[in-house]
This record gives sequence, C-alpha cells and structure tokens, in this order.
Amino acid sequence: MQAHRIGAAEAADTLVESREALTDLCNRLSRSPAVALDTEFHSERRFWPELFLVQLADTTGAWLVDPLAVRDLSPLRALISDPAVVKVMHSSRNDIAILRKYLSCEFTGVFDTQLAAAFLGYGEQCSLYNLLQDVCGIRARKAFCLSDWSRRPLAPEQIEYALDDVRHLHGLHSKLSEQLARKGRSSWYELEAASLTEPGAYEVNLPEMYRRARSAGKLKKSGLPVLWALVKWREERAMEMDRPRAHIATDSMLARLATMSPTTADSLDRLRGLPSGFQARWGAEVLAVVRDALDSPPSDVPEIPVRRPDGGASARADILRIYLKQKAHQLKIAPSLLLPRDFLEKLAALPRTAAVDCLRQGCLAGWRMEVLGDELEALLTGRMALVMGSGPAGGLKFIRTR
Repeated sequence: MQAHRIGAAEAADTLVESREALTDLCNRLSRSPAVALDTEFHSERRFWPELFLVQLADTTGAWLVDPLAVRDLSPLRALISDPAVVKVMHSSRNDIAILRKYLSCEFTGVFDTQLAAAFLGYGEQCSLYNLLQDVCGIRARKAFCLSDWSRRPLAPEQIEYALDDVRHLHGLHSKLSEQLARKGRSSWYELEAASLTEPGAYEVNLPEMYRRARSAGKLKKSGLPVLWALVKWREERAMEMDRPRAHIATDSMLARLATMSPTTADSLDRLRGLPSGFQARWGAEVLAVVRDALDSPPSDVPEIPVRRPDGGASARADILRIYLKQKAHQLKIAPSLLLPRDFLEKLAALPRTAAVDCLRQGCLAGWRMEVLGDELEALLTGRMALVMGSGPAGGLKFIRTR
C-alpha cells in the first residue's frame, strides 16, 4: 500500500503557516483521544537542534506546521502537556527534547511505537518504515529522510514523506496496543515508557560527558581535575555560541589537553594534532582553565569507579549474556531492553553475595524483577547452571540444579 500523491490544493490545506491556523488546529486536536506527532530538524550545525517542521495527525487528517512561518508555536503547549491526549510518536526522545526546548513545557501521555515494538519482538531500534510494513502492511516513503528541511518552499515529495511519518501512526498504535495487551505486556511497556516524560532524562549530563572524554585518552589521576574543568568550559562555550561541542573541541582533544596540561602558549603549541586556528581562537582561555584547575583543583570532579582486575567477572558476564540472549529469544524481546548492559556488568562485577543482595534489595525492579529475578538469583547462587547439550540454542542450555 503506497501513500497517495498530494496535490497543490491539498498541500495548501495541509500546511499550517500562521499562529491563528495553529491555534485552530490545536483546538481541534485537543478533542481527540490521541494525536500523532513528529518533527523534522537539523542538528549538525548548532548546539540546540533547529526545528523546521512539526507533523500532527488525528484519525481524520494530517497537517504540517511550519515553524519558519508560524514562529510562535505556543498553541502546542496545552496539547503536548494534556494527559488526556495520547501523543503517538516513533523513536520519540529527540522529538521530545527539541519541542521541550522550543516550548518550555513538559510532555505527558506519550506512546512510543518503537519502544512498544521492542516488547513485541520487532527489534529494539525498528524503523518506522519496517514497522509499518511488518505490522500494518503499509509501505511508506523513506527517500527523503536526509533532505534539507530548512529550504522553502517544501517540495511535494517532502510534504508526502513528512505526512507519512504521522498519517499511519494511529493504526500502528492500535495494533501494537492490542498485541501488548494480548501478551500481557502493557504494564511492562508503561513502566518503561514513564522515563520518556521524565524531565531529568533531557538534562545535560556533564559527568557522563566527562567520563566519555576520559575514555578518549589515557589520563593519570592528576589530569582528571583539568579534564573536568575543560569539559565544563567547552559546554559553556558551545551553548554560548550555539555550536556543536565538537566545533569547540572533540573529546579526544580535551583528553590530550588534560594529559599535557599546558600552561604556556609555547607548550600548547607543541600539542600534536592541534586544529588550525585553535590556539588563536581558544588558546588564552584554555591556558587559563588549565592553570586554574592546577592551582585550585575543582572539588566536584565526578568519581569514576575503579574496578580491580577480576577474571571471574568476565566469565560471569559471559554466562549472564548467554542467559539473557536465550531469555530474550524465548520472550521475543530485545536483549538490551530485557536487562540493560550496565546492570548486567554491575551484577557480573559484584561478589556472589553482594550480587544476590543487589537483586533482593530492589535494584532490579518492576517487570524485570518479575520476569528475571528468580532465575537470575538461581544462576548467581549456583542453583541454575549452563550445560552443553543439543538443540537450536547452539548446544547450550540452562538447567536447575536444585
């Protein structure tokens, strides 16, 4: 089933290019139990992504809101924050992040079709194109995902592509909801989807950026305060200039700067791989940041847990991964959704008693504890073992020993 071609008259009715028209549309959509929502944006040249299109649909039609023409998108606030209206979206986090920034409001009532699909065996990162084809038998357009959305007027083909992103979401929402209910996984999905609307999920995580920059180079402990100061400096400059962080300095560049900790222009100039013009533009600031960090090391440097070498931890992690892969296959659910990698590694790194205590104290909560808790505890305490055998699992299976 192909999406129909849109004519000039229909395109005129579809495009929303004034605040008054947007207000009318939002009033109309507010009476719907669910609204499909998507955005088109560019994130290559700015610190904050640039929004160029907002797509909306109810069960009777679909519309494209042009932020370049409307400018004031505030009528969308009430719709987005209304818990009585389900916002049906696909891979929603980036769309939520950009609309939160533009509208200064919080989302409620989001149904993410990609997340729902991960609970139903369609894969964790299933594209909307593939999901529509697999679930609804619809072949949507996908040729314009990399087109330039900043150019006006929009080409008819771009309009058709953008409308396809929302016009089929209601049917997909209905079918996925039915499948979740039939498999008894609606509550699983709802618990996981709650994080989509948590404000903290969209805040800048500087400690995580610091850890990522640290992993980009080999730093001694003495260089960590300098790296932390440089990460904070880069964030301030990137936000101030509205440019991507890498436009100021890459993670590897920050790691090299922290390793050498230059305090003079000459020592900075000797740093290998320094981008052309970097010293002229940022040299004085970088040197000042380094000197300050060396003279008065910041007291808020994020801690990075030091894991002592443990050969057993690697083996335990391998066994847990095999168990997780087989369990995910059995349940038809994405392995990384079933048990996040960082939690798996945490369990593997802990001694047996501490790992069991971690489970019993609620570190694995909600639907995951319901599905995995008993078997994970049995595996960690030796009451379940991995044995060689025959069959479709590659000759490996888990059995209860007692």
